Amino acid sequence: MRHPAGLMGTLLCLMAPAVLAAPPDIEGYLKPYVDTNNFSGTVVVTEKGQTLFAKSYGFADRENHVLNGSDTRYHIASMSILFTAFATLRLVEEDKLSLDDTAGSIVGPLPNGDRITVRELLEEDSGLPDFNDLRNYDALIAVHQTPASVVDQIRRLPPRTEPGGKSQMEEHSACNVLALIIEKKTGLPYAEAMQKLVFGPAGMKDSGADDDRPIGGKLALGYRPDGEFGMKRAPTFHWSAKPGNGSDYSTADDISRWFAEFMGDKLLSAKTRALILGGDKTEVGFGWEGGFDRRFGEDSYLASGRAPGFSSVMFYLPKEELTVLVLNNIEHESNYSIAVDITDMVLGKPHGSFDYHPVTLTAEQRRQFTGRFQFGPDFYRSNGVLEIKDSPQGLLLEWPGGPEAPLLPMGAGTFMDRYYWIPATVTLDAAGHPTQLKFGKFLGSAMPLHGG
Repeated sequence: MRHPAGLMGTLLCLMAPAVLAAPPDIEGYLKPYVDTNNFSGTVVVTEKGQTLFAKSYGFADRENHVLNGSDTRYHIASMSILFTAFATLRLVEEDKLSLDDTAGSIVGPLPNGDRITVRELLEEDSGLPDFNDLRNYDALIAVHQTPASVVDQIRRLPPRTEPGGKSQMEEHSACNVLALIIEKKTGLPYAEAMQKLVFGPAGMKDSGADDDRPIGGKLALGYRPDGEFGMKRAPTFHWSAKPGNGSDYSTADDISRWFAEFMGDKLLSAKTRALILGGDKTEVGFGWEGGFDRRFGEDSYLASGRAPGFSSVMFYLPKEELTVLVLNNIEHESNYSIAVDITDMVLGKPHGSFDYHPVTLTAEQRRQFTGRFQFGPDFYRSNGVLEIKDSPQGLLLEWPGGPEAPLLPMGAGTFMDRYYWIPATVTLDAAGHPTQLKFGKFLGSAMPLHGG
């Protein structure tokens, strides 16, 4: 899963007042994240082919004190789409597939399958019903799947939209169909096909598509924030249920190697690279979110992912040939802020920071901040109600349908949502009762706790 719509704009201004860093102290910048258990992973920064910074933090396995490193194998969630697109385009360059082929002609019946092209699957504007939205999704990811079994779940459903329209950011089903197309065109199971088309040729010896077989090597376990500073193991599920859109695992070394070869046109042609980076008709496609970036005043490209226990970001500025890769075995949304702040640091521009100073709340203060808050139709979840609840681990911000995000106290009535990494501020009246909750740029009004 990528950033929810509108979240990236909020993240641009969620941190402390900007400071100017020269030379960049990336390690010092990351320290508050690490010290508060809000970053555990690997960061690599390259510019014009030179590595400027590469360091790992935290544990691949907290219980057994196995440290993360550049060779740690992280699940990369939706960043997998980069490699699915890459494999598909290798088949195109081998004349085994055309961007104008229809999906239905290759994999059989699909909603609008006779009209959806391979290009539209790559551009994520196929309009297919989304596998992740199925009512039985939790049951489906609890057992082993294949691209065929996943695609079978959407064959008889009505389409979500017409193909060729606005991208849905992101179309899980489109990527699942691409995985099945890759199987059909290679005659190999998906994981083996990805080794043949992508990971093997790129020399990515520690990467693959997880089909539920033992992976081996230094594999990171996935965690979630727990309370103000704690961590807990993320729930397990079958990664095979995310073929094409989220099943891949890789290392910082492997991804850096692949990107260098990709930009050097060693595995795909320059013409195809231009199609991927700037040639598509949508701002979302081929695994990237791209276009003019107001923060940097130029085009940028973002690949990101989030799944139970993991989150990942690769941010790229083509003009400066600057890449920031952040792999994290904590499931939350701090990575984007980290990536763009480090980008600013390297460019010598003002940047945000996570300035944390310990704040201890009494039991009475925690009670004061509890309540339910109604947001408007423009909120991330339209007309959503968020509830702040007290727990033995600290305050929690409960979203409709989940998650329960731990709140890290940052000051008087000010918190950081440790899951979505957005600041939240509760306003109290003279009697000490909550009146509103500011969450990022949105305001929610207090409502009766139990509906009265």
